[in-house]
Amino acid sequence: MIELPPAAAAYDARAAEYDTWYDRNAVLYQAELELVDALVQPLRAVGPGLEIGAGTGRFAGPLGIDVALEPSPEMGAFARQRDVQVIEGVAEELPFGRAEFGYTAFLTSLCFIPDRARALAEARRVTRPGGGIVVAFLNRASELGAQLDATKEDDPFYADASFFIRDELDEVLRSAGYIPEVWAQLHPAEKPTISDGADTGLYCAVRARLAPTGSQAADGDGS
Repeated sequence: MIELPPAAAAYDARAAEYDTWYDRNAVLYQAELELVDALVQPLRAVGPGLEIGAGTGRFAGPLGIDVALEPSPEMGAFARQRDVQVIEGVAEELPFGRAEFGYTAFLTSLCFIPDRARALAEARRVTRPGGGIVVAFLNRASELGAQLDATKEDDPFYADASFFIRDELDEVLRSAGYIPEVWAQLHPAEKPTISDGADTGLYCAVRARLAPTGSQAADGDGS
């Protein structure tokens, strides 16, 4: 058994409580799935997918992501019940060979990873040329995101999170050798809506492609 990072240990202890959020917020959850599915779709042709920090399989299962990496045994047990292929491990040391996948996905998991640079380097290593990454995140620039960030120390689920804003994540991805292509955001309401960008929505995501070897990832505008 691996040693769990602090955030993974917190979720491991509360896996059932975490998983019920999706049942209690079914409409919002379906909108999140729709948003992520649209970003993942162009990458599926490159090769199989890997979700890193897959939790209870609420995305890997419905989206048909081929392999899920999850450090928490309790969270992984829920994912296996959803017929997700779960590998136990951490993002900074992926137990896979070079270029095994067409894409990787961090779906609100990158903010919990202690060494993001190493995790993204590992994600790049296991991704095939022409492939990419999808990162979903809770946007600190949104009204709800700012509230979560201000109170996270009192929340067992978010205490170890480092919430992003778009510009920060853009820089992180470019430094790791990715070129952001498309940003999308979810606006929660009785009937949630999805729009381009990542400014006012709480749940946001970006699709980025591997930068060609020798290119400068910082040259793209990623709009």
